[in-house]
Amino acid sequence: MTRMGSLRRRATVHATVGALVAAAVLLAPAEATADPTGSGTAAVVGRWQQSRTCDELVAGLDSLGLGSLAPGVVGDYFPDQSPAQLAAKPDICSGAVPQLHSHFFTTSGSFGSLDQFKNQVDDGSYVVVDADTIVIGDATFDYSVRASHLTLTPVITEQQRHEALAHPWDFTTAGWMVAVAAPGTTWGRVACQGWC
Repeated sequence: MTRMGSLRRRATVHATVGALVAAAVLLAPAEATADPTGSGTAAVVGRWQQSRTCDELVAGLDSLGLGSLAPGVVGDYFPDQSPAQLAAKPDICSGAVPQLHSHFFTTSGSFGSLDQFKNQVDDGSYVVVDADTIVIGDATFDYSVRASHLTLTPVITEQQRHEALAHPWDFTTAGWMVAVAAPGTTWGRVACQGWC
């Protein structure tokens, strides 16, 4: 091969590599281009995961004055027990094993949750209201994104609280909000794996 042919080949390779890099940037997952300041929709786009514990969930309920909801909220840890059976336990979380759980937020405004087996167990839509407020369905949360960690805090209205306390073992928005947020804990960013 001549020197000119070798130079043309290199130029073609460099142009091809440049085009591939440009395409990779355009097609990169949203978390790769997330807003580093933690404000705006881009900051929450992605999948967030943690190993949830029953004790943390109960502590979150207690911290918000919703401890009586625990038998209806911790059922994922005890699928073979009713809320009445759980309420009768001296330690409601006795025997519970931590479970991986994740939430995902897409650029198009979809929200969902995945259980420990990566089955989708929640779906809906979300809107980022401002730099620290997000609405998922009809539920409002304060949020922050710092580095690769998301924190959610439920903003429970008096009406939501009243409905929950009136029917503590039923599914309610307030109980769901605590389960989604896991107050006092953080969610770590993980690969989307097709979910966001």
